[in-house]
Amino acid sequence: GGRLDVVINNAAIGDLEFTIDAARKMFSTNYYGMKTLNEHLLPLIRENGRVINVASACGPIVLHEASKDLQDKYSSSTLNLEQLDCIVEDFISAVGTNTVGELGYNPKTLYLIYSVTKAAVICLTRIEAREWFDTKNILVFSVCPGLCATDMTNNAPDGSPAEVGADSILHLVNTDQSRLENGCFYRAGQQLPQIGMLSRKN
Repeated sequence: GGRLDVVINNAAIGDLEFTIDAARKMFSTNYYGMKTLNEHLLPLIRENGRVINVASACGPIVLHEASKDLQDKYSSSTLNLEQLDCIVEDFISAVGTNTVGELGYNPKTLYLIYSVTKAAVICLTRIEAREWFDTKNILVFSVCPGLCATDMTNNAPDGSPAEVGADSILHLVNTDQSRLENGCFYRAGQQLPQIGMLSRKN
Protein backbone atom coordinates (compact mmCIF):
# COMPACT_ATOMS: atom_id res chain seq x y z
CA GLY A 1 0.00 0.00 0.00
CA GLY A 2 0.89 3.66 -0.22
CA ARG A 3 2.71 5.68 2.38
CA LEU A 4 2.33 9.28 3.51
CA ASP A 5 5.30 11.62 3.39
CA VAL A 6 3.56 14.59 5.03
CA VAL A 7 0.33 15.11 6.98
CA ILE A 8 -0.98 18.67 7.36
CA ASN A 9 -3.77 19.13 9.90
CA ASN A 10 -5.45 22.39 8.97
CA ALA A 11 -9.09 21.80 9.97
CA ALA A 12 -10.38 24.11 12.69
CA ILE A 13 -13.50 26.00 13.68
CA GLY A 14 -14.10 29.08 15.80
CA ASP A 15 -17.16 30.14 17.79
CA LEU A 16 -17.51 33.30 19.85
CA GLU A 17 -20.17 31.78 22.12
CA PHE A 18 -19.00 30.95 25.64
CA THR A 19 -21.03 27.81 26.27
CA ILE A 20 -20.20 24.19 26.96
CA ASP A 21 -21.74 23.24 23.60
CA ALA A 22 -19.44 25.69 21.80
CA ALA A 23 -16.48 24.34 23.76
CA ARG A 24 -17.27 20.72 22.92
CA LYS A 25 -17.77 21.59 19.25
CA MET A 26 -14.46 23.45 18.99
CA PHE A 27 -12.45 20.85 20.88
CA SER A 28 -14.04 18.03 18.85
CA THR A 29 -12.59 19.51 15.66
CA ASN A 30 -9.55 21.51 16.73
CA TYR A 31 -8.08 19.04 19.24
CA TYR A 32 -9.76 15.63 19.32
CA GLY A 33 -10.24 15.53 15.55
CA MET A 34 -6.57 16.27 14.96
CA LYS A 35 -5.43 13.80 17.60
CA THR A 36 -7.67 11.00 16.30
CA LEU A 37 -6.71 11.55 12.66
CA ASN A 38 -3.01 11.50 13.51
CA GLU A 39 -3.42 8.27 15.47
CA HIS A 40 -5.20 6.59 12.55
CA LEU A 41 -2.70 7.83 9.98
CA LEU A 42 0.40 6.99 12.01
CA PRO A 43 0.76 3.46 10.55
CA LEU A 44 0.73 4.98 7.05
CA ILE A 45 3.37 7.66 7.68
CA ARG A 46 6.74 6.64 6.35
CA GLU A 47 9.98 6.68 8.31
CA ASN A 48 11.27 10.28 8.54
CA GLY A 49 7.85 11.61 7.54
CA ARG A 50 6.45 14.88 8.86
CA VAL A 51 3.24 15.93 10.59
CA ILE A 52 2.28 19.62 10.65
CA ASN A 53 -0.42 20.61 13.15
CA VAL A 54 -1.86 24.07 12.49
CA ALA A 55 -2.13 26.08 15.70
CA SER A 56 -2.32 29.81 16.42
CA ALA A 57 -0.55 32.59 18.32
CA CYS A 58 -3.68 32.56 20.51
CA GLY A 59 -2.30 29.41 22.19
CA PRO A 60 0.81 31.00 23.72
CA ILE A 61 -1.19 34.13 24.59
CA VAL A 62 -3.87 32.29 26.58
CA LEU A 63 -1.16 30.53 28.61
CA HIS A 64 0.76 33.78 29.12
CA GLU A 65 -2.40 35.17 30.72
CA ALA A 66 -2.94 32.05 32.86
CA SER A 67 -1.65 31.13 36.32
CA LYS A 68 1.87 29.81 36.90
CA ASP A 69 0.48 26.45 38.03
CA LEU A 70 -1.47 26.09 34.80
CA GLN A 71 1.53 27.14 32.72
CA ASP A 72 3.59 24.46 34.45
CA LYS A 73 0.98 21.80 33.63
CA TYR A 74 0.94 22.69 29.94
CA SER A 75 4.71 23.01 29.62
CA SER A 76 5.70 19.89 31.59
CA SER A 77 8.30 17.85 29.71
CA THR A 78 6.63 14.65 30.92
CA LEU A 79 3.06 15.58 29.93
CA ASN A 80 1.35 12.65 28.21
CA LEU A 81 -1.81 12.31 26.13
CA GLU A 82 -3.94 11.05 29.00
CA GLN A 83 -2.94 14.01 31.16
CA LEU A 84 -3.53 16.46 28.31
CA ASP A 85 -7.00 15.01 27.74
CA CYS A 86 -7.73 15.58 31.45
CA ILE A 87 -6.60 19.22 31.18
CA VAL A 88 -8.89 19.65 28.17
CA GLU A 89 -11.88 17.99 29.82
CA ASP A 90 -11.41 20.01 33.01
CA PHE A 91 -11.50 23.20 30.94
CA ILE A 92 -14.62 22.16 29.01
CA SER A 93 -16.39 21.31 32.28
CA ALA A 94 -15.33 24.65 33.76
CA VAL A 95 -16.84 26.47 30.78
CA GLY A 96 -20.13 24.76 31.60
CA THR A 97 -20.00 25.86 35.23
CA ASN A 98 -18.44 29.26 34.45
CA THR A 99 -15.45 28.49 36.70
CA VAL A 100 -12.52 28.74 34.26
CA GLY A 101 -10.91 31.36 36.52
CA GLU A 102 -10.70 28.83 39.34
CA LEU A 103 -8.60 26.58 37.08
CA GLY A 104 -6.13 29.40 36.47
CA TYR A 105 -7.32 30.74 33.11
CA ASN A 106 -8.03 34.44 32.64
CA PRO A 107 -11.77 34.65 31.80
CA LYS A 108 -11.12 37.92 29.96
CA THR A 109 -8.69 36.39 27.46
CA LEU A 110 -9.86 37.15 23.93
CA TYR A 111 -11.34 34.10 22.14
CA LEU A 112 -10.74 32.04 25.28
CA ILE A 113 -12.15 28.68 24.17
CA TYR A 114 -10.57 28.79 20.71
CA SER A 115 -7.27 29.87 22.27
CA VAL A 116 -7.24 26.93 24.69
CA THR A 117 -7.90 24.52 21.80
CA LYS A 118 -4.76 25.87 20.14
CA ALA A 119 -2.71 25.70 23.35
CA ALA A 120 -3.76 22.04 23.49
CA VAL A 121 -2.66 21.52 19.86
CA ILE A 122 0.80 22.90 20.63
CA CYS A 123 1.06 20.50 23.61
CA LEU A 124 -0.25 17.60 21.53
CA THR A 125 2.48 18.33 18.99
CA ARG A 126 5.21 18.12 21.62
CA ILE A 127 3.88 14.80 22.90
CA GLU A 128 3.51 13.26 19.43
CA ALA A 129 7.01 14.43 18.50
CA ARG A 130 8.48 12.83 21.60
CA GLU A 131 6.68 9.51 21.12
CA TRP A 132 6.82 9.12 17.36
CA PHE A 133 10.43 10.10 16.79
CA ASP A 134 11.51 7.19 18.96
CA THR A 135 9.52 4.71 16.88
CA LYS A 136 9.63 5.97 13.27
CA ASN A 137 11.82 9.10 13.27
CA ILE A 138 8.72 11.14 12.44
CA LEU A 139 9.01 14.91 12.88
CA VAL A 140 5.97 16.73 14.28
CA PHE A 141 5.63 20.51 14.30
CA SER A 142 2.94 23.04 15.15
CA VAL A 143 2.64 26.18 13.08
CA CYS A 144 0.93 29.56 13.22
CA PRO A 145 -0.13 30.65 9.72
CA GLY A 146 -0.97 34.14 11.00
CA LEU A 147 -4.23 36.00 10.50
CA CYS A 148 -5.38 35.11 7.00
CA ALA A 149 -8.32 36.45 5.01
CA THR A 150 -10.41 33.26 4.92
CA ASP A 151 -14.02 32.25 5.57
CA MET A 152 -13.15 31.54 9.20
CA THR A 153 -12.03 35.16 9.76
CA ASN A 154 -14.83 36.60 7.59
CA ASN A 155 -12.11 37.55 5.10
CA ALA A 156 -10.53 39.92 7.61
CA PRO A 157 -9.52 43.11 5.77
CA ASP A 158 -6.21 43.22 7.66
CA GLY A 159 -5.57 39.53 7.06
CA SER A 160 -2.89 38.11 4.79
CA PRO A 161 -3.72 36.07 1.70
CA ALA A 162 -4.10 32.37 2.47
CA GLU A 163 -0.99 31.74 0.37
CA VAL A 164 1.11 33.64 2.93
CA GLY A 165 -0.18 31.39 5.71
CA ALA A 166 0.55 28.37 3.56
CA ASP A 167 4.18 29.49 3.22
CA SER A 168 4.69 29.03 6.98
CA ILE A 169 3.40 25.48 6.66
CA LEU A 170 5.48 24.68 3.57
CA HIS A 171 8.61 25.95 5.32
CA LEU A 172 8.22 23.08 7.80
CA VAL A 173 7.61 20.61 5.00
CA ASN A 174 10.65 21.60 2.97
CA THR A 175 13.31 22.75 5.46
CA ASP A 176 16.15 20.36 6.29
CA GLN A 177 15.69 18.52 9.56
CA SER A 178 18.96 19.92 10.94
CA ARG A 179 17.51 23.45 10.87
CA LEU A 180 14.33 22.60 12.79
CA GLU A 181 13.61 21.44 16.34
CA ASN A 182 11.20 18.53 16.55
CA GLY A 183 8.01 19.25 18.50
CA CYS A 184 8.33 23.02 18.36
CA PHE A 185 5.99 25.83 17.31
CA TYR A 186 6.85 27.96 14.27
CA ARG A 187 5.62 30.99 12.35
CA ALA A 188 7.14 32.31 9.12
CA GLY A 189 10.19 30.10 9.66
CA GLN A 190 10.84 31.36 13.19
CA GLN A 191 10.52 29.23 16.31
CA LEU A 192 8.05 30.69 18.82
CA PRO A 193 7.60 30.09 22.55
CA GLN A 194 4.79 27.89 23.86
CA ILE A 195 3.91 30.62 26.36
CA GLY A 196 4.17 34.32 25.49
CA MET A 197 2.51 37.53 24.33
CA LEU A 198 2.63 37.15 20.56
CA SER A 199 0.94 39.23 17.91
CA ARG A 200 -2.29 37.57 16.85
CA LYS A 201 -2.02 39.14 13.43
CA ASN A 202 1.26 37.76 12.14
